[in-house]
Order: sequence, then C-alpha cells, then structure tokens
Amino acid sequence: MTRVVLLGAGASFGSIDALPSVPPLGIGLFDALASRNGLVASLPDNLKAKFRANFEAGMAAYYEYSDGNVMRFQRELAHYMAEFEPGPANAYIRLIQKLGANRCILCTLNYDLLIELSASRLGHSTAYTSAHSPGFLRLLKPHGSCNFWPHMPGVTITNSTFKRSGRADIQAPIRPLNREETISKCITEDSVAPAIAMYAEGKPVKISPDYVEEQQRMWGEAVTAASKVCVAGARIHPSDSHIWTPLSMTKADVFYFGLEADRESFGLWKDASKKRNAYFVESDFLSAVPEISHRMK
Repeated sequence: MTRVVLLGAGASFGSIDALPSVPPLGIGLFDALASRNGLVASLPDNLKAKFRANFEAGMAAYYEYSDGNVMRFQRELAHYMAEFEPGPANAYIRLIQKLGANRCILCTLNYDLLIELSASRLGHSTAYTSAHSPGFLRLLKPHGSCNFWPHMPGVTITNSTFKRSGRADIQAPIRPLNREETISKCITEDSVAPAIAMYAEGKPVKISPDYVEEQQRMWGEAVTAASKVCVAGARIHPSDSHIWTPLSMTKADVFYFGLEADRESFGLWKDASKKRNAYFVESDFLSAVPEISHRMK
C-alpha cells in the first residue's frame, strides 16, 4: 500500500538549518518580500496593510489592483523562494535519511527547493511523480514550484503584459530547472513567471495550470490509494479542497503533526469529515521526523 507524507510551510520554517535563513511562515512572508526593495516595496500602504493582515486576502486585492497582471509578483516570489538551501542539519535531510528515497511519496505545499536540495545532498535525484521511480525521490508539488518554468523552445516573450487571460496566462509544457537555472530565470525574464499558485483563496495557477493540476491529480490518487498519511507543518484550510477533500475521503490512517494552536482546527476538520482514523500528534516538524518515519513503516 502507498504511504504519503504531506508537508506545509511549517515544515520548511521548522526545518531549522537553512541558508540564508529558514523560509518564513505566511505571517512574515510579505515583510520578507518587501525588504528586497522590489515590486512589493512599492505597493500602496493600504494594500501593504491587507497583505500583513492576511497574505491570501492581500493577494486577491493585488490581483484587482494590478488588473490581473501578477507575473512580476510571482517571479519575485519565486526568486525569493529559490534562494533557500538546506544546511547539513536540516530536518528535511534527516527525514529523507530515515525514510529513504523509495518508501513514501512526499508532497509539499511549498514553492521552495529545500526538499529537492536535501535529496541531492544524499545522492538522490527528484521525480515529480507518484509513479514508482527507482533511484528517485518521488515528490509532488500541488501548488507548483519556483523551478517549474514553461518550456517553449524557439519562443521569446519579452516586454509583454498578461492581464485577465482567463484560466491561464500561458499554457505550455513545464521543464523543472535546478536551483541555479531557476534563479537565473527569475533575474533575466521580464514577462514570464514559473508555474506557482497565487497565494490566494483557491490557489489559482496562471502559468501552465494543466501541469499543476496533474500534480494535484496525482496527490489525490496517491492519498486515495494510501494506507497511511502523515501531515506536518500544513495548516488545515478546507477551502483548498484539492488538498483537504482527498484527505477527508481516504480510508488511510491520517496522522497530523502540529502545535497546540492547531488542535482545534484539526478537531473541527476531523468532525466535519466524519473521519475516525485521524489522529493529532503535538509536535514541531523537527521532533516529528522520527515519529513520521516510524508511522511510515
């Protein structure tokens, strides 16, 4: 039977050893972006206040403010996320060491590359698939990734603006890049961004939504087939139905690792899902690593 591990922002934040720091949680993300003196720093004060109060609400307001032109925002967000790399004591490295490359399917809601880089430090390449891939770490990213760039050989898009293009601004195949290529793209491109969901309600994807939706499909399929699922560092957000509906419906045992502040929302989700075999384990991500490994046996 399949075993699945879902990781959220709390996992990257709680991975402890990362350079130049650990990625911030959503509450600190806006100020981190603003400190880079790019587009975010130039936004009007009322919009900044919305972001600081609730990043998702701020992103929805920004979409209206920019008339749907989110490419630069997404590109600068991707650039920021691509800069993080794991140190030798990073908790993702410890998790992969304990799980190995083949025992489980990992899934992350984050845009950063800490898992991929951790796998590489241990000699594993990453495959963005749920299919058994000997020698590869299987990793799904249902909200996209800073390194998921549209692959359009022979096509150059520059000095262009995309506004309210419907479901997609660009629909093209995706070629995952390495960290250095990703950072270079973020710096040199002036019109295109990677396939990452907008950090807003519903997580809309404007670049290559077909590719990201396939990641979501594989996530749902893996959870449906799973015997055990561990969740760590992921805030329960039922409106992200592509994530939480499969978890509500799976027959698998679900082990949710969170802080005391997460206990109430977990209980509400468990009750609403009528899911009896879901269990709350109070733990931060670093402390949860050995327990996740034990549960995945």
